[in-house]
Amino acid sequence: MSPNSRASRDFVQPSLPRHSSKGSKRSRSNSVHSPDRRLSIINEDGDVPAIPKAHHRPFNRRWLLGDPPRHSFDVPPPKYSVWDATGPKGEKLVDVRNNKYIARRGGWVRICLLLWVVIAVIIGLAVGLSIGLRKKHSSSNSSSSFQPLDNTAPSSNNTQAPFPAGSYLITTVLDTVQTDCVSQPSDWTCKPGYTYSQSPAQAEANLTWVIAAEGDGFVISALGDIFSITFPNTSLILTDTGTDEERYTFNVTAEKGTTRLDKVQCFYNNATIEGSLYTKKPKTYPSSAASTNNTSGILQPWPQAVDLKQTTDGGSDVPECFNMDNGQKTDRVMDGITPKASTDVCNCEYKNFDL
Repeated sequence: MSPNSRASRDFVQPSLPRHSSKGSKRSRSNSVHSPDRRLSIINEDGDVPAIPKAHHRPFNRRWLLGDPPRHSFDVPPPKYSVWDATGPKGEKLVDVRNNKYIARRGGWVRICLLLWVVIAVIIGLAVGLSIGLRKKHSSSNSSSSFQPLDNTAPSSNNTQAPFPAGSYLITTVLDTVQTDCVSQPSDWTCKPGYTYSQSPAQAEANLTWVIAAEGDGFVISALGDIFSITFPNTSLILTDTGTDEERYTFNVTAEKGTTRLDKVQCFYNNATIEGSLYTKKPKTYPSSAASTNNTSGILQPWPQAVDLKQTTDGGSDVPECFNMDNGQKTDRVMDGITPKASTDVCNCEYKNFDL
């Protein structure tokens, strides 16, 4: 035997511990009573290993769907009845059904009747309120549909209408009558037929005029009245501003018709109406008390003096007279009509001052 073999035989290599049963028990006991001193695994490549999905989680938890359903298709839900519903104090609707006032005969009928009465009252109140509001709205519209547009009455946009806009009842008297343009004085007549000098009580003439704002100025129109002094919207012009004679004036051409004693009607096609509404000159007719009594809720008196003239010149076809049949012109009447010169004038003058 060589010396090397003997040395190798004398040297025994220590063996590593094996996982024997005794060793495993000893290692488990050591792991329980002593802390685990093993170092964590260091990954040299720097990659963080992916965390495997926990496939053992419930389906709803895996997809963040909240709590799992409490019922399934295999097990039916518990039986439920509206009579099993409980109130805040534990009461149930079945207690209402078993109430002695409802359980006896006619209980439900009385409840239905009571509900019907309540519903009918509510419907009646709703209908009554709607009708009442509708009537109130219509009455307010009718009362405000024709308001005087004076310097004190507000307009529809809550602003005061500028003076002289308004609806006026102007009380005047027939002051003078001139018949120089006709050969027969009866062909030219002025209502009411009496001058102030003839009969102050029978000479009164009420005119209804409406003044409205238009652009930067005002227009005036005459409503139909018994004196047949009517004309459409005509511009008002302010003259003699700042003086005692300051006034609004207008001039318009309008046909004038008269009726003779023989029922023949005569027409003056080129008659003119000239008016002046003074803003500072005081009126003398009628008196202040009479003017207040004659004022209506819609028309108000003009506060100052007023002067109105109807005028026409003579000439051929002045006047044109006709027999009338149901308001229609028939035969022209020429008897007794002699043309006058164009310088001859007929007029009717109405005023409420300097009488």
